[in-house]
Amino acid sequence: MDEFAFQQFLYEQIPITEKMRLEVIKFKPSSVKMLARLEPNYNHKHTAFAGSINSLMTLCGWGVVFANVKEFDPNPHIVIQKSNIEYLFPIEKDFVAECKIERKEDIEKFLLTFNKFSRARIKLNVYCKDENKLLSKFEGQYVVFR
Repeated sequence: MDEFAFQQFLYEQIPITEKMRLEVIKFKPSSVKMLARLEPNYNHKHTAFAGSINSLMTLCGWGVVFANVKEFDPNPHIVIQKSNIEYLFPIEKDFVAECKIERKEDIEKFLLTFNKFSRARIKLNVYCKDENKLLSKFEGQYVVFR
């Protein structure tokens, strides 16, 4: 599945992503990067709405889990169990979030557990940056099961 196909998948499965004007920039098992346009996602101060930032970051982590398990299970159940987000600066334009696998051992253990028990969990970090300035950081624990 490439970036465009994953974006269309999100539009069909999670319709709010199309309303957010979410765009998938990168879709790889090692990293997922997404953009949301400010226009449909602003608040009363014309900065990015916190709920939209949180949604984008949650979806980035979800995308990494999906990218890693889709070859083992084309229709996995992926949920976020818990998350924490910090909003460091107001976001005044289109915003990008990225989730990268930071430790290869973590994803290997996650996939081994999923293959053995048909369920697994993993903690992922997602960052929203603007020209090397950290705007928001997110940690989510995702659970996947058959």
